[in-house]
Amino acid sequence: MDYSTAIQTKGLKSRVHHDAERIDETFRVGVEIEGCLLDKDGIPVNAELLIKEHQGTSHLLDYEYGICQFEYKTSPVAMTDLEHLNDIFEEFIEHLDKSIKKVYQNKEVIPVFLGGNPSPEIIKGDSLITNKPRYNKLSEWQKKMPDVEIEGQKFKAMHVAAGIQGFHFHLQGKNPHYTAMMFNHILNIIPSAIVLGANSRLFAGRVYSLHEPRIYLYDQSEGQNSGFPAISRYLSSVEDYIDYINSREPNVAKDYFGLEKERHDDARIRLNSDYYRVETRVVSVQPTIKELMAMIEFFIGYLNRAIYEERQLRPLSSLREERLAAVRSGYNAKTHFNIIETIKGQLDFARKGLSDLGISIEFLNILDRRLENKSTPGDCVAKLWDKKFNDSISQTIFEVICDVWHKTKNNQPIMQ
Repeated sequence: MDYSTAIQTKGLKSRVHHDAERIDETFRVGVEIEGCLLDKDGIPVNAELLIKEHQGTSHLLDYEYGICQFEYKTSPVAMTDLEHLNDIFEEFIEHLDKSIKKVYQNKEVIPVFLGGNPSPEIIKGDSLITNKPRYNKLSEWQKKMPDVEIEGQKFKAMHVAAGIQGFHFHLQGKNPHYTAMMFNHILNIIPSAIVLGANSRLFAGRVYSLHEPRIYLYDQSEGQNSGFPAISRYLSSVEDYIDYINSREPNVAKDYFGLEKERHDDARIRLNSDYYRVETRVVSVQPTIKELMAMIEFFIGYLNRAIYEERQLRPLSSLREERLAAVRSGYNAKTHFNIIETIKGQLDFARKGLSDLGISIEFLNILDRRLENKSTPGDCVAKLWDKKFNDSISQTIFEVICDVWHKTKNNQPIMQ
């Protein structure tokens, strides 16, 4: 650790100690979603014009690693305002639709909210990486990584992030200790979140048998330096997390907050604001807003009940094993515990937690249906691909993404 980072770390630990007794509003939630743009031939479309079109509006977009990608963030809202958050997203989707038609007048462009980019073009060249200093540094670092192989297909490590889209949400803790407990209990539902939220089986022009290729590809592309946090024991405090971040070798980071940001873990504690937040990153972007809200309800309800009851935390080694099994096999994962019963129990736990908070349950039944049918958005998209495939990859891609976009615009969950 260099001197400036050491001074920064000392200041953060002093802040954590000072804030030990504070009581902030719990579970305020902010959301980040990533999407991408494809044309009628399944070719990636540069998102820069769209991003610039949204400047100065209430629905700002930002750049992502891939030139065809964009990111949308919401301001934090109270945990009781998820219906309002759903309305904000519906307004955003309506605005997005109009903006795309305005900006790309001479071509048909479809926004895609799938965890994996369906276009085979996404892996064919370095020119699809956004020309920004941070992304240039990341791509230079990833050039040193070996190729990633999945089911006989090889990808350059530096191309993977340009082809995957995630759904990140931040949950606010009421103080540092509570935030550390949130982090610990989030780790206990990561395998279930992967099983329920998988949405990337269609990737780069083909359907993969893995339940969630996005996570597998990302883990491999970063040399197994991301994914399930590499902690040796559960956190007893936020100071433990600060030590964990400082123990990691930097890729391109120059200070603590750079180290924090480049830890592409399933969950991470964010100290870059006045509040203490846990960011969950393991879930693929969902096809519709209601499906995003369902995942948020699941996490809030589960965390509230688990922390209140001081629910026993499972061994980290078991969770790492279950995570790998969930990525590969989903509902058919073979672990020490019955994955179906585990998910069912955690959904019930979440329902009780939401009730304890006085939150009306509006979206969680979407996950109940997924569990009942042992299906996910990724499975539905794979079936749609098989149904529509007509020997033309580009035409089939277009038909599939049009169908999904229709559901996105109408906020109609992909699986009824």
